Amino acid sequence: KIIYHLHGVKVLFKISITLEYMFCNTKFIANLFLFWYNYNKRSFENFEESVEEKKMTLNDVEEDLPYTMGRLIAGARKKKNISLEELSQGVMSAEDLNFIEKDDEYADKTTWDFLLGRLGISPLIYECYVEQEEYDLFKARKEMREISNQIMSNGLMSNERLRSKNTAQLKLLADQLEKRSQKYAALLNNVKNITAAIHQIFLANMKGYVILAKQRGELCKADALKLHMESEWKRIYSSDAVSWIQKPHNVLMAVYEQEMLFLLAQGYEENGEIEKAIQILTWLWQQRKKGGDPEENTRVLSFAAWKLAALEWNINRQEKAMEICQEAIDRSIQAESFRGLLPLLKQRLFFEKKLKCSQEEWDEQEKTIGVIDELFAEFHENPYGLFVLTTFENARIADEIIRIRRKEQNLTQTKLSEGILEPESYSRFECGKRKLRWKKKKKLLERLGERGNKVTLLLESDDPDVVEEYQRIQDSSYREKYDLLKEKIYDLKGKLDKTSKINRQFILHMQNNIDVRFFQILERKQIKMKRQKEIKETASKFDTVSIQEHGWSRTEIAIIKNIANAYRDDKKVEIAISILRKAIESFDKETIGQESACLGKQLLWETLATYLGDVEKYEDAIFYAKKGMKKILESGSAKGISGELYEIAWNERERKAKPEIYQKKYFQALKFTILFQEREFIIFLKQREQEYKK
Repeated sequence: KIIYHLHGVKVLFKISITLEYMFCNTKFIANLFLFWYNYNKRSFENFEESVEEKKMTLNDVEEDLPYTMGRLIAGARKKKNISLEELSQGVMSAEDLNFIEKDDEYADKTTWDFLLGRLGISPLIYECYVEQEEYDLFKARKEMREISNQIMSNGLMSNERLRSKNTAQLKLLADQLEKRSQKYAALLNNVKNITAAIHQIFLANMKGYVILAKQRGELCKADALKLHMESEWKRIYSSDAVSWIQKPHNVLMAVYEQEMLFLLAQGYEENGEIEKAIQILTWLWQQRKKGGDPEENTRVLSFAAWKLAALEWNINRQEKAMEICQEAIDRSIQAESFRGLLPLLKQRLFFEKKLKCSQEEWDEQEKTIGVIDELFAEFHENPYGLFVLTTFENARIADEIIRIRRKEQNLTQTKLSEGILEPESYSRFECGKRKLRWKKKKKLLERLGERGNKVTLLLESDDPDVVEEYQRIQDSSYREKYDLLKEKIYDLKGKLDKTSKINRQFILHMQNNIDVRFFQILERKQIKMKRQKEIKETASKFDTVSIQEHGWSRTEIAIIKNIANAYRDDKKVEIAISILRKAIESFDKETIGQESACLGKQLLWETLATYLGDVEKYEDAIFYAKKGMKKILESGSAKGISGELYEIAWNERERKAKPEIYQKKYFQALKFTILFQEREFIIFLKQREQEYKK
């Protein structure tokens, strides 16, 4: 900095001498010097940052980050033979995408999720840090989605309790969504340019719902939705949708793009252009065969199938309509998802009644529909809309974590920032008055004992198929399919980089699960030793006393849950409960952790409910089981719903509640195990049927 100053003074001195000779005007020289000083005073405040900018090149990947999100996207793109131009079409330049593939700092979570959607990769294969502004946008989207779902459910099926022809109500919903859309557009001033186009797609969809509400309330022309969605599609893809879908495409569609097509089809239907609507919905429904996460694919495609089946039925193609409806139901059941399931079940019942199928089948279907309807109503959730994307639950706000951990560890701002940035600069950062580059935040996080990578893949590999095995293996473990799990782990061992700590941690964790469950290790001491060795080797900072002072990955949370289970098996239930409570506290200290329940936190709630029942704290157990259930229904997933219902039934019975209360929950649990084909749990519940019979 001193050299920089002196060099500037020297240059200015020479200039001033020259000017003095030229103008013989000392006042002019003084003013010029004052201007130079004031200009550089501002730039010196960010001197450290400006030098860092010059040094930083987008081609550099940090040495300790061999497996980045950028490399994963590049690897998937090349493996699927997709060009930069194809993957980036309509949302960013090919140059921007090239930068994203080379540097994780260049993008954000919204961008990564969108690109992964286009590549057919589940967005649940990584954890990351986000900025506060990005999370604020997510919360705004969530609120807007609740309103758009009311509009969508309003006209989803005739004679529904949610249907309303009240023009005033529709106008109110349209006005609310329009105002929120305007606020959202204002928030976009704070986002990176490369993400703005993706947010604009979301906004275009929200405006589509505003128009849809007005059309149903007869407040605008019948072709308004069609014209709006056609215009938005052409803006992004430089072509009308009908022509676009007739051409071959290597790229899949992200969820927002699927929603655009679904709304366009709605627009064609509202305007009486049924053939165009069928053409678009048929193409959209075909996307299910092109890959992608099965559960994520149920978000929009289930509703596309429902709408397509209804249109096919109306033009007397009943057999095709029934086939589409049944396949969509089967796919939702296979994925254990409520997304679009209730409208599809009602549609199938309607079709079967018209075709005069068995009365006995009608009765059984009506019972299942009644159970789902009743459950969603009990927890005040809407099963008739598109469920909000929940991937932000695998994110953490970096600035917030730095502030929380510094205070927990009793570090002064000067001590924490020493050698990284000036104390004054750090103070302004912690007050929200200054932004820091990721490299600075990374150093601060690592000094505090937190992960420093902006993105952490839950399995580290350049091969997207290997990375996606994380979800498939977790699913096999959750469903207790240990034969399949053993086979997958054996196959994965030969493909993974063993130098990666994350990979070693995951393999060790799953191998222990197989050893304990598949090979039926019953000796409690041996199980406990295995679990403790596992946590020691993979999460060295684990301490049963200070669990809440760390942020844990999903794999580490599963390990902690298993350690608690080992204590429970050793008849030390209170220690097990303490471990689980402290792990939950680690989430509740952060904004995202308080407002959302990621899969790890949901797992802890479910386990804690069971352990609290062990020590006769039945009301607390029911409380946590219900929290878990609400989260399941809010996300649209059905994973774990049967277990939570049985947990409530068991605790209600143990605390001597009225029989009709626990009987109802037991039979709901049984109904869902049958619906989602959970064979082992069906056997378990059937063995206990006598205890819950009316």
